[in-house]
Amino acid sequence: MKLGRIAALLCAVTMAPLAADAAGDVNIFVNGKALTIKGFLSDGVTYLPLRAVSEALGASVNWDGDTMSAYVDSDDDTLTASIIAEASESAVAIVGNYKSDALSGTAADYNELTSHGSGVVIKSGGVILTNAHVVKDIQNLTVVFSDGESCAGQVRYIDESSDLAVVKVNKLGLKPIAFARQDSVFAGQSVIAIGAPLSLSMRNSASKGIISGTDVCLNSAYYPLLQTDTAINGGNSGGPLLNMKGQLVGINSSKYAGVGVEGLAFAVPLDTVNYVLEQFDKNGRVIRPDLGITLENPWEARIGLPAKKGVTVKSSVTDSLKTGDEIKSVNGTETHSIVDYNKALRDTYVSGSVNVVFVRNGEQMSADIVPELK
Repeated sequence: MKLGRIAALLCAVTMAPLAADAAGDVNIFVNGKALTIKGFLSDGVTYLPLRAVSEALGASVNWDGDTMSAYVDSDDDTLTASIIAEASESAVAIVGNYKSDALSGTAADYNELTSHGSGVVIKSGGVILTNAHVVKDIQNLTVVFSDGESCAGQVRYIDESSDLAVVKVNKLGLKPIAFARQDSVFAGQSVIAIGAPLSLSMRNSASKGIISGTDVCLNSAYYPLLQTDTAINGGNSGGPLLNMKGQLVGINSSKYAGVGVEGLAFAVPLDTVNYVLEQFDKNGRVIRPDLGITLENPWEARIGLPAKKGVTVKSSVTDSLKTGDEIKSVNGTETHSIVDYNKALRDTYVSGSVNVVFVRNGEQMSADIVPELK
């Protein structure tokens, strides 16, 4: 049996409805990536280049001339390797020195005078997304690409509440990562993390796992997070978390570490990423509505149980809400934790007032409050 690489095999796919005499070139996109080879339409059938499409999906294709047979072989390892190779062109390492004023008086907070983390290219003109904590208090910031080339970087935008920041380098023609759809992320989904754990010598290291949970509310987080069992270590922060199409589903940000704790890492999800990037582009920073209150979680939320109660007002500078009020919803969205409250304001406020439903002395009440934008 003779086996060889296929030069150009075609597979046919029926497309309907099409006119019987329809014909012409067909542009082909595999997981969002345009192929240079085109297919064509003929008599209502779309013909696609088998080798090009299969290899773009991480499969190998071989041809047996004796039996006129095409063999398409794909496995999980081949697909994973293909995604890592493709996405590594967009992943970067970020390194810098702590500013002297950041070290003064708080040197115990830093084990080293230098810091490094990860990031991912989101625009070809040198725009890189990372975590805010990766670049906070950093000077002499340098971005290192997969081929070892490095460029000076500058923090353009930073938002500590969401733990996101944008870094700009003076380099064109970079390969931006593709974003997944926000509604395409689900628990159990296989994901890959790429970053520079522990040392820059391990930049573009990859680890694989699953999405363990979505909309995870941690008391230490401002918005809900993605939970993953993907191995994430110091230096991975700011790097991409990818689905098995090589698309961005989150920005790796943190993990729990300790005796008996394994596979408990977190990433900033796409809904937060998209919201923050839109705010950066529009305002140069994230502008949030502030109702002039501080809040306390119900005891269930504090220990991680599902809560039916609302959040309690601890202090207030607005006449509409008083200490002890239990906020049940914001603009129609229920709020069972402070993270819920923050997310509800983020997702529902456009302009004007905020409708707050709350309970005071056992009586349910409602108020429309004009927030201060901060």
